[in-house]
Amino acid sequence: MILSGNIQSDLRVVSEAQYAFALAYFTGSKAHNIALRGRALRLKGLSLNEYGFSPAAHAKGKSAKELGSSIACRDEAAIYRALDLPHIPPELREDMGELEAAEQGRLPELVTDKDIRGTFHCHTDWSDGLADAETMAKAALARGWSYLGLADHSVSQRQAHGLDARRARAQIALWRRLREKFARKGLRLFLGTECDILPDGSLDFDDRTLALFDYVVAAVHSGFSMERKAMTRRILKALENPRVTMLAHPTGRLLLQRDPYAVDLDAVLKAAARRGVYMEINAHPMRLDLDWRQLQRATELGARCVINPDAHDADGLDAMPFGVRIARKGWLTRKDLINCLDAGQVAKALVK
Repeated sequence: MILSGNIQSDLRVVSEAQYAFALAYFTGSKAHNIALRGRALRLKGLSLNEYGFSPAAHAKGKSAKELGSSIACRDEAAIYRALDLPHIPPELREDMGELEAAEQGRLPELVTDKDIRGTFHCHTDWSDGLADAETMAKAALARGWSYLGLADHSVSQRQAHGLDARRARAQIALWRRLREKFARKGLRLFLGTECDILPDGSLDFDDRTLALFDYVVAAVHSGFSMERKAMTRRILKALENPRVTMLAHPTGRLLLQRDPYAVDLDAVLKAAARRGVYMEINAHPMRLDLDWRQLQRATELGARCVINPDAHDADGLDAMPFGVRIARKGWLTRKDLINCLDAGQVAKALVK
């Protein structure tokens, strides 16, 4: 992806002794830094900034940079130790409960790229993808995954060459043979559909067709200007369908292009938790939807999540790390994500 225009950047040069402080300062949010400074003053009687710890009243009119640090810290972890805290990962530095959690030993063990074993929301050339199913499967194997889910668009997405019921059956017949081939290579293929949620909340395929798939990724692709109550009813009705496994890009946003549609997300998260529907973290860099700010709430309500790249070619699978970082910023652990299950566990988890 190429971005046009100029990007302003600042360069800050510091000494080796100041490096850890500068790194922590510019990695944390303003709110987190303020909270840390308050803790340093309260517990140690010290000021804390990007240059180090220093006496609260600077001696002889010298600046904090000239004074140097009164506590030497070679890395970020040492800074937190000096404040009687365990290391707080950069993703959590938002002053949204991380200091309290650190103090009480409740910091989560965040998910990592290595925990990911596969993904589900991926397209092929049967709809608007640019690669065939075999190419996508080989790409998943090359990334060390143990499974891959393929989910092309349903019929209402005509501009994306969405499949009708007849084509869906033909696709499944072909992919079943492909599944046998890749099972011998150590990759399990799951066959799904990205099925449109129609304006009235019904799904684009009938239940008999939906039953052919291993899983169903329900998605809103139209009517983004619907009034909040109507959009909420629409999605809640779709989630009541027992065939729905995942809710794709739950707020419909496209970064820098389209705002999220109006919806009562809390009601959607509660319904997803109750129905066992996985909320998607769409890892495509133009979506990143759900937003990280909403993930803690999803966890509180008992809704589990899935990271999907919305890949339209083999290279699109490389978006997965973006989703992992959103998950980390939302405090998610391995147990919060279906992607961290092995293939056998996933097969059971997809059964509705």
